[in-house]
Amino acid sequence: MNKNKQQNKQKQKQPTVKIAVETKPPKKASVAEDKKRQAKIVGGPQARSDAMVQNFYRSLTDPFNPSVLGAQVPDPFPFPTITYHIHQTNVIGTSNGSFTGSVIFLPNPVLSMIDNTAFVTNTVQAVFSTPMNSYNFPIVGTRANAFFASCSVSDLQAKFSTYRVVSWGIKISNLQPELTATGRIMIAQLPCGDTIPSYPELAATTALAGGNGIFGIGLDKLNSSLVLELPTAVELTVGDFLRGDLSVSGMYTNSNFWTFKTTLNTNSQTVSGFSGDSTSFNTATGVALYSGYKDLTRCVGGSGIVLYFEGMPTNVSNLFQVETIYHIEGTPNFSSTTNNTLVPTSQNKSLVGTVAVVEAVMGKASKLTNCMKFITRGANFLQKHKDTIRSVGGLALGLL
Repeated sequence: MNKNKQQNKQKQKQPTVKIAVETKPPKKASVAEDKKRQAKIVGGPQARSDAMVQNFYRSLTDPFNPSVLGAQVPDPFPFPTITYHIHQTNVIGTSNGSFTGSVIFLPNPVLSMIDNTAFVTNTVQAVFSTPMNSYNFPIVGTRANAFFASCSVSDLQAKFSTYRVVSWGIKISNLQPELTATGRIMIAQLPCGDTIPSYPELAATTALAGGNGIFGIGLDKLNSSLVLELPTAVELTVGDFLRGDLSVSGMYTNSNFWTFKTTLNTNSQTVSGFSGDSTSFNTATGVALYSGYKDLTRCVGGSGIVLYFEGMPTNVSNLFQVETIYHIEGTPNFSSTTNNTLVPTSQNKSLVGTVAVVEAVMGKASKLTNCMKFITRGANFLQKHKDTIRSVGGLALGLL
């Protein structure tokens, strides 16, 4: 007994051993990481670069979002540029007993819209209201007003010496009464090559005969349901537009689309007074047309958006409203030779932009899910009119 008590006392008297755990001090951030973090906090170059890339991406996928105004291309050009945008509304419909129509939109503020129905038929038009400038060819019939520009060459030259379209797109809204809306619309995108006529050719009275050279496919084929045969075509009914507006973003095939272009159309660099950049022939007479710079009308690397609609009410001039928007970036032009002229500028561009960044953003934005999106205008048709539908349905049941 006593022996057990002594053993217990000895156990109680044994000192407690404390194990010291070695704790490492928190890892200090490197100088580079500190600078990077600080740059993001205070809005330094890295933060501006990230914001520019994100804004460029949003402008490609959602060009009508007000937050993308002033978007710039995050390429290696590091100097300040000026930015403008052109936002317009066009109304399209049917005429002369026709229930079809076709309109083409292009990624260029100087060659922006083609009333393809007017071009092909010369008797029926599809564009009825637009703030765009018509080329007004002195030809009898509706064909005289088949080509339109979002802004005039002189207006573009007044702002820019060199320019590029950062992004663009269209937004389609239904104008038909909801309870009687009928018809279907086909939407397709066609990549643009370099057979676009130069501005002097486009403005010439005889150049209209060469309009079929804009795409590899004749414009008459795009004024028919053959549009649905294109691999890029999507078919929608007018009823689909009752739940909102459809935004269609321009698509891009090559980063060359964002090459700076001059706003010059002709110059005296050759004996003839024209640049010789483009030469074409009148397909009707075989006469060579005079040439000029293509920069103003060039669309290489972009795609045209083709709209073809059929099954519409005839002789209705306000079937759809189509908005267009162009975000433009460039270097300023001077309106005076004096050095007291105000010159517009914007914030500095990214110092780390590369062509690879531009191509990566283009690739990410070129998903089909980014090409078209519905912009909901609120409750859908059924929700807005459910009381009417219920009352009509109840009346119908009562008659059975």
